Amino acid sequence: MITRIARRAGLHREPAAWLRDTWRMRRLVSRFDTRVPPRPDAVRIAVVVMPWSGSAVPWFSLACGLLLAANGNPVTFVLDDLPFGEGGRAWQLQLSCIRSVLRLLRRRHEVICLSQHATTRSLPTETARHAIDRLATLNAVWAQRGESAVTPGHVQQARRHLLTSDGAIARLLQTLRVDALFVPGGIWGSSGLWMKHATAAGVRVATYDSGGYGTLLLAVDGVACQLHDIPRAFSMLKEHARTPAERQLVVDTARAEMARRRAGTDTFSSQVKQASTPDARYAGGVLIALNSSWDSAALGLHSVFESTQEWIVETVRHLLEHTAAPVIVRQHPVERLPIARSSDDYRALLARHFGAHPRLHFIAAEDPVNSYDLMEQAAAVVVYTSTIGVEAAAGGKPVVTESSSYYADLSFVNRATTREAYLRLLSEAVAGRLEVSPAMRDDALACYYVTQCCNWVFTPFTVPAFEQWSLRDLKDMAQDQSVRAITRALEKNIPVAFLNHLARLEVAGERR
Repeated sequence: MITRIARRAGLHREPAAWLRDTWRMRRLVSRFDTRVPPRPDAVRIAVVVMPWSGSAVPWFSLACGLLLAANGNPVTFVLDDLPFGEGGRAWQLQLSCIRSVLRLLRRRHEVICLSQHATTRSLPTETARHAIDRLATLNAVWAQRGESAVTPGHVQQARRHLLTSDGAIARLLQTLRVDALFVPGGIWGSSGLWMKHATAAGVRVATYDSGGYGTLLLAVDGVACQLHDIPRAFSMLKEHARTPAERQLVVDTARAEMARRRAGTDTFSSQVKQASTPDARYAGGVLIALNSSWDSAALGLHSVFESTQEWIVETVRHLLEHTAAPVIVRQHPVERLPIARSSDDYRALLARHFGAHPRLHFIAAEDPVNSYDLMEQAAAVVVYTSTIGVEAAAGGKPVVTESSSYYADLSFVNRATTREAYLRLLSEAVAGRLEVSPAMRDDALACYYVTQCCNWVFTPFTVPAFEQWSLRDLKDMAQDQSVRAITRALEKNIPVAFLNHLARLEVAGERR
């Protein structure tokens, strides 16, 4: 998540750095001419610009808007100048810097300030209050890096700021005539409110997330970090991949990436490279693959339980009481890294509820155990949103979930939306009554391909790389193949994963 990257890189910058970056952005804007005739198929886009944990997110949003405008799309810049979380002098400085850049654009583009639509606070409807409470809780979980550290005071602080922004965003969107909204995040801060109100108004919401490693996550319709574009990209791929050669490309590429991920040699190195020998005690068990609870990719996706902790406890309880299978709870391996570590202590949670149960095994993130070895030993895999759910199905393992993750409604997953159905699926999985057909395995491979092989945009144009690309000419950067893929996806409402597949297919054809 971009806020995680900001935290890791120490991007709560000193005033001098912000002033320097503002000067760079003003120079970039001044030298880039976006006065081009509108295209016949132009898309009216509103770009939301806001301070974001002191990072370069607002500059990235502005640059994207300029690139879209240079392609002949009418662009409106919306400054979200209502505070969330930060406040204080640092936030005021960031806001002043952003305003100074936006002033350069007023002659060419419409610029709107959200604060102009703020009025005396009125009581929200019950539906609005429920949505605000949910977003406030999710923001508190993110800020505290886990569920267990959240207090009512944390939630109340987030709720207070969200209440201030909620009515203003709703009123602005009632008057804004656009086809699409471009917003950072989609959950953190007021970005969740922009998502909620725009979706209710029938406006497509595109979001982005910058995950480091020279990558960008982009969703042309939905929350990027939660991979909302993947179901549509998956459907487009299945419709397009009609030749044996194209289908083989999908399978071979997916399996090769899966092998790199298992070996810990993929781009993100999430797995432990040197793992111990598989433990015979785990054979025939149920693997419960955890996510990092505070990661935005996993926030707010439960459909049966109220929290990740409740999901873990109730799943383990049912399996211990109603089956004879070993239960293996695997903490996400990425939590061995300081950037992703959670404040939740799952080992202590399980000990508190189940003591030293002989069939319950907790494997910590730093333990020298490879999740793929565990998956191969398991009779079934239970997931929340982890990618291992897709990999397990591709490997012929039955997968059970209660979440609304990007793959939850695809053919290869057994999803429950009620507690009774979920517990029944757990029992059926252990009893071996959940089939994984060849067609399901093929679908899982196709999903893995569009997610892990095509959905990442490897580009020099990311939030963390601002100091590099801000020294370039935007006109020159607009010709970069990765940047062209970004703008095309946003304009045409085509998932970037599918565009990347077409590009990969073209290269494969040239090689033949």
